[in-house]
Amino acid sequence: DPVTFDDPLESINRPIFAFNDVIYRYLFIPVSKGYDTVVPDPVQTGVGNFFSNLREPLNLLNNLAQGEGKKSGTNLGRFLINSTVGLLGLFDPADAWFDLPEQTATIGDTLESYDVGYGNYLVLPILGQSDFRNAFSTISESILSPVHVISDSPQSTYLQGLDGFNDFVPTAPTYEELRAQSDDPYTFFRNMYLQSVLRDSEYKGAVQFSPSPANNEK
Repeated sequence: DPVTFDDPLESINRPIFAFNDVIYRYLFIPVSKGYDTVVPDPVQTGVGNFFSNLREPLNLLNNLAQGEGKKSGTNLGRFLINSTVGLLGLFDPADAWFDLPEQTATIGDTLESYDVGYGNYLVLPILGQSDFRNAFSTISESILSPVHVISDSPQSTYLQGLDGFNDFVPTAPTYEELRAQSDDPYTFFRNMYLQSVLRDSEYKGAVQFSPSPANNEK
């Protein structure tokens, strides 16, 4: 039997999921297919590299807060190299030439390092599946993003939207395929998300979610 989970916010999450599903299927996915067709892969990679480089200061601060001095040093080195040699981050010579791979660290990772639990499953409008801790991380990092340093509102909002959309494009076909596999997409995607949380928690030796009896599933 499939593993199921407690979902105390289901009455709130389901309508938001349904709203997101319509937006994804009738707006984001068609636009992403056109974007993927028109925009060459190297350009998409360059856009992703630019925004990844832009968040290196946040990675650095989060790694410092977790006591990861070596990783924060890598963040600093990557930012300096990619912002100069990498033409404002469009390329990633730090990894390709200097063996400095990404060391991404979010506010959610920092909270987890201080034993802050996930909380409950939560679906965010447009942004999709999350939980209390990661939702706080996402919203906080949006406010603290260095994109606000290089641009003013509303341009900063447009840039963050482009960043998110560029990340969404490669996941669009997977969303369609997975959605077609279930009569209840909400339950399907929720369980997939929480199973990944459970796996991560077990790997780190601290399970945050416990399966509930299958007969409680609607």
